[in-house]
Amino acid sequence: MDNTTEEVYYILNGYIYIFDIKTNIQVKDEFEPIIINDVTVSENLSMKFKYILGSLNFMLNETISTESNSHKKQNLTLKIIKLLLKITGMFDGNTNLTDIEEKINQIDAERMEFKLILT
Repeated sequence: MDNTTEEVYYILNGYIYIFDIKTNIQVKDEFEPIIINDVTVSENLSMKFKYILGSLNFMLNETISTESNSHKKQNLTLKIIKLLLKITGMFDGNTNLTDIEEKINQIDAERMEFKLILT
């Protein structure tokens, strides 16, 4: 199997794309907080979200390149991909800062479950 690392998300024209799907998440500058549906989130929450995306990217690539148990590899890969796809539509519609924070915390909790399985 090819051990090259692939990025599952990228920033283009100020928006985050996950698997080439444009999200409602804006990044004007890497040092500024993210904006979700025209709501600017706190710097801490923004850093947490960016960390979650990077962590999911890393876990997906690690699972694909290093997991030897094919059943476990397929299961974890599918779960991580589902969570990433869930993020693409999670912030659609009318959201406020409290909703955004709850959703980011929910994503982080699911990410932590995957992390426990991987270790």
